[in-house]
Amino acid sequence: MRSLGTVAFPIALVSLLAALTFWLERAANPEDPVRKAQKRHDPDSIVSQIDVRHFDASGLLKQSMLADSMTHYPDDNSTWVDKPQLTYFMGQQTTQLLANTAQVSHDNKQVLLRGDVRLIKPSIDDRPMTVMQTEALTVFPDDNIAQGNSRTTILQGKSVVSGDSIRYDGNTSITILSGRVKGTFYRVKKS
Repeated sequence: MRSLGTVAFPIALVSLLAALTFWLERAANPEDPVRKAQKRHDPDSIVSQIDVRHFDASGLLKQSMLADSMTHYPDDNSTWVDKPQLTYFMGQQTTQLLANTAQVSHDNKQVLLRGDVRLIKPSIDDRPMTVMQTEALTVFPDDNIAQGNSRTTILQGKSVVSGDSIRYDGNTSITILSGRVKGTFYRVKKS
């Protein structure tokens, strides 16, 4: 006859291994619904007909954004905007940015515009309206700077210039095109 200790030890060892396996499986695959929800790319908020305005310290309107809708995703803290229309106000001058979609960074310091991106500056005094067109543009709203690495075309009156990448400084109204740049400029004759 075998002793009780020689029979009980293998049973206790197998039971311990089974419990350890169960615990490891639970730790590796938690059933917590909050954790499962965080793994999915589901929105936690959707807002329609957006109208957001930013003011400077003195109360003057600095920027505004209109959009069809805005969707926030908590898993990566991303915000997507449909049909954004950004307007920057600098004194009497306005600059407008339009696109099909935009992705806003979690800190609102960077906006990636995609699809039929247009920057429009109305005519001022003797300078005709300026329209910049590209497929993707990154905007830094607080710095009033936009840049992109997609083919960009700028129209000003009859003049046309295009390049492979762009950097626009809204504070100085300086535009820098890089890469394969080509253009046709028309001079307005003064009487």
